[in-house]
Amino acid sequence: MTRQEALKHFWETYVKDKQKEYIEKAEEEYRSRKDELAKGFIESFRRICLNIKEMQSAGQKAKIGYINYSMRRTYLLERKHEHVVEAFDKDWYFDTYPCRGTYDSGWAFKYLDALEDELEQLGKKYMGKVNKPDIERIKLEAAAAFNQSIVVLVKQAMADAIRLKEFDEIAREPDLEVRVGEHKGISEVVYKDDSIQEGSLFS
Repeated sequence: MTRQEALKHFWETYVKDKQKEYIEKAEEEYRSRKDELAKGFIESFRRICLNIKEMQSAGQKAKIGYINYSMRRTYLLERKHEHVVEAFDKDWYFDTYPCRGTYDSGWAFKYLDALEDELEQLGKKYMGKVNKPDIERIKLEAAAAFNQSIVVLVKQAMADAIRLKEFDEIAREPDLEVRVGEHKGISEVVYKDDSIQEGSLFS
């Protein structure tokens, strides 16, 4: 069996089914802990809003146009279960001084690590023809599917997050977007602010 044949056999025999198995585990984790996980996300959103408010009060931040929750490939390879949270002005990635925070996404990405561990063991059956870089590539390709559980969570939780006093108190663009995705890659809009800010809800 050539290396290419081994990789094809590995994918068809193990990878597809194992990916599905661990993605389903992440989805089940979300379903069984939905309320608890929503509270964790909302707390991360509250913290980034506090950071934004502090920067704006110091004259260091303009109106916010984007808040991004981003997974980073380097973090995934290091098994660092954090999404980077960044608040940008209307210039998005051209904003050279974003406000930053983190969100603990370990509840979903621990299953991506478990998938990697099991595939590494199964790969040993191929006598060196399936190696660690192959497993890492499979892991990174699967990451978006696990990140989809974060997308679902944030979409559900935003209805409560936007009611936070801390969110209401930040200066933001009227079409502010909250996005979840990959750092400087594909991201999905999970909330778009279409409000006309004529005054604070808490004033």
